[in-house]
Amino acid sequence: MIDDIPAEAAGFVVRQVGGLAVDLTVKQIFSRHSARFFHGVGRRAVAVSTLGAKRIPSSLRIMPEGSRAKPRRSDWLALWIGVLVWIALFLSLGAGVSHFL
Repeated sequence: MIDDIPAEAAGFVVRQVGGLAVDLTVKQIFSRHSARFFHGVGRRAVAVSTLGAKRIPSSLRIMPEGSRAKPRRSDWLALWIGVLVWIALFLSLGAGVSHFL
């Protein structure tokens, strides 16, 4: 019973830190500038993978003061493709470079 206290405390800390990391990551991805970056990566990835047959239009439009942008389905698709491409890029770089370490 007393032996389980450090394990439970460590598990609690790991869950809290993991949750904080996920919250910060999601907040960063969907922040204004990061979202534009990942959207651009996704747009270009779709264009390259389809050899230019499919293109997602740019959503870098100016919104009037006080109004909110209404993202389309293609905007969300480009954002998530951009995030996944970026993750895949870093995983492949990590796997490729770790061979030399």
